[in-house]
Order: sequence, then C-alpha cells, then structure tokens
Amino acid sequence: MNSITYIANDRYAFEVAALTAILRAILDERIAAYPRPTEAYERVHVALRAARFVDLGEPRVIHGRVEPEHHGDLVEALATLEPDAATGTIEADQVKLTLAEVGAIFPESARPNAQEAVTALNL
Repeated sequence: MNSITYIANDRYAFEVAALTAILRAILDERIAAYPRPTEAYERVHVALRAARFVDLGEPRVIHGRVEPEHHGDLVEALATLEPDAATGTIEADQVKLTLAEVGAIFPESARPNAQEAVTALNL
C-alpha cells in the first residue's frame, strides 16, 4: 500500500499534462509503428523518475527490463492505459485517476482539512 502523497496544485497540473502528452505520443507511435511492448513502460518510468514527485527508489534490471524499486505498479498502470472510448486518445482524467488509485498521488487541494480529517477518523 502506497502512502498518500500530496503535491502542489500547479505542479500536479503540470505533471499530469506532461504525462498525458507522453502517453498520447506513445499511443500514436504504437498505432503507427507497433513498437516493442516494453517501450511504453520504459518511457513512463523515465517520465516519472524525471518528475521526482514520487520516490521510485533505485532502478534495477529484472528479466531484461529496467524497473523501479518502488511504484512499479504505477508505472505499469500508466504504461497500459487504453485510449478513452469517446475521444480515441489518452485523457488527463485517466492519468489523474491512475495517479490516485494506483499511486495514491493527489493535488494539494484534495488534502482534507483538519475538521474533515477528524470526522473521517471518528467514523
């Protein structure tokens, strides 16, 4: 289980936009040229490592693939996102949902205030 991470709203928006653009480029290339399956994983891994808002730990090679020490499930989930059925591309909302569900990464604005936190603990 990942601990919850909150990052500044403007940085969160920037990182979501950057990841969305990368995933769209990967999708376009996958459609056009059918790159090898691990390429999407590697590119997402590099993008998350560059973003530095989640601790991926040390890189390691497992079965010929460079994998992060931590959050490999997040890298995998982002790398295997399917295009939105309505638009035919990767949407920012899909990236946000994956960051939240798999990585427990949220914008600062999603952090509960003190009253909400006390209420949640009392339930």
